Amino acid sequence: MIEALRGKIQTVTGPIAPEDLGVTLIHEHLYFDLTCYYQPPQDEKGKRLTDRELSLSTLGWVRNNTMSSWPNLRSYDDDVIASEVELYMDLGGRAMVDCTINGIEPNPAGLRRISERTGLHVIAGSGYYIYPSHPPDMASKTIENIQEEIVGDLTRGGHGTDVLSGLIGELGASWPLHPDEEKTFRAGARAHLETGAPISVHPGHDPDSPLSLIELLKEEGVQPDRVIMSHIENRYREDMDRYKRLADTGCMLGFDTYGREMYFAGAGRQHPPDDLRNHIIATLVADGYAGSVTAAQDCCFQCDLVTYGGNGYGHILENIVPRLKNLGVDDKALHQIFVENPKRVLTFRDPS
Repeated sequence: MIEALRGKIQTVTGPIAPEDLGVTLIHEHLYFDLTCYYQPPQDEKGKRLTDRELSLSTLGWVRNNTMSSWPNLRSYDDDVIASEVELYMDLGGRAMVDCTINGIEPNPAGLRRISERTGLHVIAGSGYYIYPSHPPDMASKTIENIQEEIVGDLTRGGHGTDVLSGLIGELGASWPLHPDEEKTFRAGARAHLETGAPISVHPGHDPDSPLSLIELLKEEGVQPDRVIMSHIENRYREDMDRYKRLADTGCMLGFDTYGREMYFAGAGRQHPPDDLRNHIIATLVADGYAGSVTAAQDCCFQCDLVTYGGNGYGHILENIVPRLKNLGVDDKALHQIFVENPKRVLTFRDPS
């Protein structure tokens, strides 16, 4: 592993002591480009609105046609991003994991600018997203090629910068797992064993995907307690037994699409409501699983941001924490979820 980082958390401005991390959102995106998901509208109204900048008059259409609004899929304005971060920090937020990786336009230099401008601790990801976002030469890349790329991001800096990543992922999976995605997972696992960096996973849209990916990573020697399984509420829904089985592996559960109550027309899929997330977390806490829970909003569309009519990065701290308290989640459990669990999983340590 990287000996100099043993017991540290690597941010875009340098390593920090785990106790300096503070309240953390485990899965967000500051700069992003999700145009790999773009779906050209077929109806006349959609064709009129597809290129239109977001406004109050178009927000309702965008929320119901998320992937058909080209501007909605991109975020690159430093001033907007900094203002959104400041709203989160005003509520007590101190850190954020940015999971924007190859395929959705990572911007490590931008992350450093935002961190230096606002004081936010930012942990940057590394690796490859789902296969529709892969570069044209992905089929020719070997596991070793991808492993070397990820290790380079963690040790030398990525995308022509000296900004270091502090996380492997969100490694993207479809269902069934595409062969090129399997390469990225095996490469990410081997980069983890080489560096001690934690791993974040974007599982496929099937309830069997999360555990199957844990098994794949275990084949490569990864301990599940080094893994964050993202978007888990959108895979397991009300199935409490599945949540507990996954938590029992040691894996960290990422309830990280808070505020995302939109309908994805192309996938025919509705995100679960915040009320369901709250009741699942409250149940897990009551059953002794507070040490397995993390949370975030996965802001990755313009319509997620306050500037464009969304809830923003502060939604959980402002709106969700009081609701969790009403459900019996006490301050000790909340501290565990938002401070202790991120601190534990993001700290570099010997993979063995």
